[in-house]
Amino acid sequence: MGTVIRLLADHSPTGWQAEMMASHADGGALAVLNAWRKVRGSLKRRLRSGGIDIVHVHSATRWSWKRKRGLIAIARKAGIPVVLSLHSGDFDRHCAERGSEMTAVLATVHTVVLSESWRLRLSTWLGDCSVIPNPVPTVPVSHERDRTSFLLMGRANPMKGQSIAIDAVKRLRDEGHAVTLHLTGISQSEPGITGHGWVDGEEKESLLSTSGTLLSPSEWEGLSMTIIEAMARGMPVLASPASEGVFDKAGRIVQRDAQSFATAMKAMLSGDEWHHMSAAGPDESGKFLLDNIVPLWGALYDEVAR
Repeated sequence: MGTVIRLLADHSPTGWQAEMMASHADGGALAVLNAWRKVRGSLKRRLRSGGIDIVHVHSATRWSWKRKRGLIAIARKAGIPVVLSLHSGDFDRHCAERGSEMTAVLATVHTVVLSESWRLRLSTWLGDCSVIPNPVPTVPVSHERDRTSFLLMGRANPMKGQSIAIDAVKRLRDEGHAVTLHLTGISQSEPGITGHGWVDGEEKESLLSTSGTLLSPSEWEGLSMTIIEAMARGMPVLASPASEGVFDKAGRIVQRDAQSFATAMKAMLSGDEWHHMSAAGPDESGKFLLDNIVPLWGALYDEVAR
């Protein structure tokens, strides 16, 4: 979500200017609380100074939603329209749990979801909303990849499926396949498993440019930035049903268990399927390119600000 916010803030639609305010901070609960308190005050002062046409809020669930709900209230009290982007892949569960609270808040904003399937899944609570996917900047395509190297990028959270990928790699290595799994968000390493911890910049680019296949065995996803970044770079994708509909020929949907992933990963080691996926990725990612997404935001801002 942070990556999307920075991209949109740095590439405002024609006729619009963006100021970014962060309600999240690394460093634990106290750091997040302090950031939230700071941004509440900053938003109130900025709205009083004038010149703001729209407040664009990005939200996941749980604590993210609690923070953003307060910011929405501040903007609406000031009479400023709010655009709310929903990013979490389990926002339907979140809405079901919170019921009337969600209906009341969502009725006061213009909501944006990441795909048509999310519009349908959330229709009970959202009513009318817009669909605008996450953007990916233009990136270099790389076909010089090590097909024995697999990559899983994401925070250290069981829902991301790291244990499934690790088990799948161990099964392949037990069969004699010299494969390696690169994990971000996790620092621990063992034979066949390399933990990189938090990565950014050159290290992230190196992993995305040289790894053979991206793995995404997530329990749920909104619209994985890592998947569309991999597609744009020509890296094949093996993903759980949580990413159904994101790609066509650029990857394969795999059932969310270690044996299914191990079987699909083995197919990536040889044969033509890997090449076909790699070649399809850049074209299929075109609908997510930043240059194509920014005008959609411009049109929405113009409509909401009328």
